[in-house]
Amino acid sequence: MKVSLVITTYNWSSALKVVLRSILGQSETHLEIIIADDGSGPDTAEAVQEILEPSDLRWCHVRHHDAGIRQARVKNLGVTYASAPYLIFVDHDVVLHPDFVADHLAFAQSGVFLQGKRAFLPESYTKSILTNGFFCPPSPFLAGLENRKNSFRSPKLGRVFTRPKRFQTTLRGSNLSMSRQDFLQVDGYDETFDQLWGREDSDICYRLFYSGIRCRNLLFSALQYHLHHEVRKNRQKDRLDQELDLNRNEKRKKAIKGFSQISSEGEIIWASDKFDGRR
Repeated sequence: MKVSLVITTYNWSSALKVVLRSILGQSETHLEIIIADDGSGPDTAEAVQEILEPSDLRWCHVRHHDAGIRQARVKNLGVTYASAPYLIFVDHDVVLHPDFVADHLAFAQSGVFLQGKRAFLPESYTKSILTNGFFCPPSPFLAGLENRKNSFRSPKLGRVFTRPKRFQTTLRGSNLSMSRQDFLQVDGYDETFDQLWGREDSDICYRLFYSGIRCRNLLFSALQYHLHHEVRKNRQKDRLDQELDLNRNEKRKKAIKGFSQISSEGEIIWASDKFDGRR
């Protein structure tokens, strides 16, 4: 097994189905799928079973109960069931190009984590995808496509134009990968950043930087398409912004409440025959 693909999800089964089908269509087949469920209702389990049970891939759906936003914890929970030496993290609202996993693996190396980009699908196109249940990568010239520059694929150009960086502040967790060794070095995601949206991804990336692990931005590869949905934007600084400021001031290298401290909560909802259930 080369790579574990960890997909976080919460109560959007129609989108999850499309994302899972895009994973089944990957050119790289030496992968396992870990659905990390942040307390969804039964529709999510039904969607996972419908799409993945007929496949030959190794997969597991693990869930903890709904206790508010716990994205950091559920990602750590997913990793506890992952067996591969390399980890890719995505969300349930991003559909993957067929070479998404292959591109991550092509650029993967110890001591460097990868940060990919995404294009934003228009609302009408998203509705069509969710209605039909299937996705094909659109033309980069699709009307209404935002960040269309991120929909052009040319890994050779990506190798020319990208170089590992020692620090950056603009980071996204929906297209993020790293070796398991580097993940463990910083003790994974930090549950300090739960109960509010976001920042857990910036936090782990900052700690990777402070631990001497560099970032490589993936250009023209590992394409990802964000499904349209309403987003609430909070322009006021909150507790998590303040915690991120502390992280940077302290140059933290380890999580305060990280992977090594994860509780026993969480269970396998469904898994393939190839999955042995060890944690």
